[in-house]
Amino acid sequence: MRRRTLYVLMFSVPALLAAVMVSLALFGSAAGFLWLFVLGDEPWPQSASTLLASLFVLSFLALWVALLSLAYFAGRKQEALPALSVRHVTMSVGATVLLVLLALSHQWSVGNIGAPGNGALCSGYCREQGFDASSMPPRDSGLDTCSCLDAQGREATTLPMATVRARRQR
Repeated sequence: MRRRTLYVLMFSVPALLAAVMVSLALFGSAAGFLWLFVLGDEPWPQSASTLLASLFVLSFLALWVALLSLAYFAGRKQEALPALSVRHVTMSVGATVLLVLLALSHQWSVGNIGAPGNGALCSGYCREQGFDASSMPPRDSGLDTCSCLDAQGREATTLPMATVRARRQR
């Protein structure tokens, strides 16, 4: 197998991960810009959704092709050498591991992975008890409570978060 092909294969996964992450960031930035400065809270036209989806797909493809092109040209430069560069293999594996860890740490920080936060516990508890919504005091208030709200948004019951956690563990 030619070295240029091997480099494209070796760096395809980290290039894919990087392209997805950058494209998601660009998508989120563009959506935020449209929301803050152009379309606001009103219903968005279908063209905005089409524009955002197109932006994501085009940025992803452009970035992935660009990164794979870099791998191709780096591999082409390495074809004259007798052995595969251990440093480049380490870079490929390291970039893959780093990008996966970055994605996992982000998901951990927003609560999609790991133990649910107090807000999620409170909300789940109140839904299980048949209430319409939940509320928690501000973080800097020093209170560790969960309030369940009725259909009119009035506080129906309040209990300590320790009780909510204990009931969720059963």
